[in-house]
Parts: sequence; C-alpha cells; structure tokens
Amino acid sequence: MRKTLILAILACFAFSITSVSAQKTFEGKVLKEVKEWRIDGSKKKLDHVTKYKDGKKVEEIEYSSIGEQKSRTTYTYNENGKCIEEKYYDEYNKLEKTVQFEYFENGKKKSQKSLLPNGKVKSYKEFEYIVE
Repeated sequence: MRKTLILAILACFAFSITSVSAQKTFEGKVLKEVKEWRIDGSKKKLDHVTKYKDGKKVEEIEYSSIGEQKSRTTYTYNENGKCIEEKYYDEYNKLEKTVQFEYFENGKKKSQKSLLPNGKVKSYKEFEYIVE
C-alpha cells in the first residue's frame, strides 16, 4: 500500500514537471510571441513571427524582404497537447493545404493525411514502429 502511494505521488510529480517543461519559456515566463528581424545595413525588417498560446506554437508567419506575408501556418492541438492539424496558407492568405495527424494511445504518430483546399486527400501516410 505504501509503495503504491509513493509511486502515485512520483507519477503526479513527474507529470507536473513534464507539463511545465513542455511549455516554451523565456526567462521563466511563458512565451507569447517571437519576432525575428532581418538587419540590412541600418534597416531592420520583420522576417518571421511565431505565436504561442499556453506554451504551444499556434501560428508562424514568414515575411518577404519587402515586408509582405510570404506564408502562414497555423497549428491545432488535442487535449493531450499533440498537434492534430497544420494549415498552410500562401502570401495572399489563401489555404494551400491542411495536414492532419492521428496518434496511438502511447502518443506516437499513427497517420498523417494531407488535404487539398477542397478537402480531397492529396497524400496519406501510416507509421509503423518496429521494436525489439
């Protein structure tokens, strides 16, 4: 009984450490956004923006050398914190493709489906893990 209680406490402690360390942080605070700047001589231009929510990357935007959007990607997560969908947009913010992921109960990737903007399947992958 005592051994079971100790194991349960250790499991809870390990889970809480994992939850906190899984979040992106900077100087002990949870990240909200990261901006990357291109420096050309004395000019500073926005190159890339990554946005976070609850420590998870939710959006990335890449900019051209003249400051216009080159591409944008959004990320959606399930209740276990696994990315289940990525949406890719072009420079006009038009959807190019959607990639959906499924996972096994152990958290390993099970399948990946790439969809065209009209919802038709472009490609499909299944993952097989061979262990000893």
